[in-house]
Amino acid sequence: MTRSAGGRPSLLAVGLVSALLAAGSALAQDDDFEDCVFVDGECIEGYVYVPDFMSPHELKSLMDEESDEIVIVDTAAELIFEDERIPGSVNFPWVHELSLPVTLPRDKTLVIYCACNDHEDSVDMAQKLGLVGYLDVKVLEGGWFEWLDLGFETAGLAVEEDL
Repeated sequence: MTRSAGGRPSLLAVGLVSALLAAGSALAQDDDFEDCVFVDGECIEGYVYVPDFMSPHELKSLMDEESDEIVIVDTAAELIFEDERIPGSVNFPWVHELSLPVTLPRDKTLVIYCACNDHEDSVDMAQKLGLVGYLDVKVLEGGWFEWLDLGFETAGLAVEEDL
């Protein structure tokens, strides 16, 4: 701590210590937010995320109509995405924590899919996007494997090699 000429702590040092103590007590009072989930900066107590699903048939129909109202989002790692994906999809790999700003459009319906057994990565990514203000996010029901099982078209290096 810096001291004034008289050996007393300077006003600046006293002010800094006071500010730090006040911040510490404010953090201690954050127990009020212990049961909060912050959705777009607002505390919502008891928040439980429930994903909104879109069927593969509905997505295929929108793709056939060449809808410009959707963005198909693949959560796979880049190499997997390059190998094979739903045509027209963008790669937005699953991450533990989102880095802001998110580069996906906010004015379109995001349809997220993964190659998980129970939509784990898709649901998690949809929830994370919702928490940062994305309001129209859907999870592809059945994900990647349902898309394949239905025999719908795919794109990527693996498909090009088969041609």
